[in-house]
Amino acid sequence: MTDELLRWRARDVNFIRGPWSKLRATIPEYELGAFSVGVDGPTNPYLRSVIRLPVNPTEHPIPIATVSPTYALAPHNAVADMCIEGLHACGVEVKSLKFELGLSALGEWMNLRILLPDEYSLTDTHGHKTGLRLECFNSVDGSSRLVILFGWIRFICSNGLIIGETMIEIRERHDGSLDLGQIPDRISLSFKQADGDRNRRLAMQKRKVDRAALKLWVNGALSAAWGKKAAARVHHICETGHDVDFADPFAKGLATEKPVILLQAVPGSPELASTIYDVMQAMSFVAGSKKDALGQQDMLQGLDKLLVALDRAA
Repeated sequence: MTDELLRWRARDVNFIRGPWSKLRATIPEYELGAFSVGVDGPTNPYLRSVIRLPVNPTEHPIPIATVSPTYALAPHNAVADMCIEGLHACGVEVKSLKFELGLSALGEWMNLRILLPDEYSLTDTHGHKTGLRLECFNSVDGSSRLVILFGWIRFICSNGLIIGETMIEIRERHDGSLDLGQIPDRISLSFKQADGDRNRRLAMQKRKVDRAALKLWVNGALSAAWGKKAAARVHHICETGHDVDFADPFAKGLATEKPVILLQAVPGSPELASTIYDVMQAMSFVAGSKKDALGQQDMLQGLDKLLVALDRAA
């Protein structure tokens, strides 16, 4: 069990680590059934039920959602197995992988994280290592798309995930067009972009940040995309190396004008951000501290576009 706190649609997500054989056994199975009241009741022809099957002898089947008749169930185990097969096809030793599994209360939503071995990581000029991790997000109740992507996770700051926009390849709806057999090939295509994305991250360390441009960007593009509070936190991490809380959460004004209380230093952050890379790390910390899983994804997936805007302004 990990100490990470994350919520999906207001429901707690619990994470566990361990070998895949152990984690896989904790994932419930699901099936599609008729949407009706009672065994002999009439069936609604326009809806079907998603049913969680018992995970032990004392449990009973639990209905967890209603979906359309065209809904294609993508079982968590099947999706995860395809992800592992895809990595194996890329030449990654499966026995060298490290697994972390997050499930919502009834297992409707899954976040599978697969950390690749050190040979695929990058090390920045500060000597901090960042690992390459495959992220899989899947739901069995029709509420979320299947999303599989590669991201960079900072070891010094475990909630600092960075998603490479060009590496997001699989975003499918759960309908008749969903073909899980395509996952390994599409993972292979994304995996080939890892070297280019690694080099692009490292090149950010040579891109200097202008203080005036940074302030305008925080109060402009970043505030518009992430909100003033998140933008203010990024600003203060870049200016002091410390996270902040808000002395008056309802105070008006620009993000850089918010009255704040200085908190602890952010692991791995310099006292003054001098490069685009430093700003990226501050952004990943703030996005990673968001407890809403879907909101966190949105922030991370928009991170690169915001950095491009800052780089151009600088």
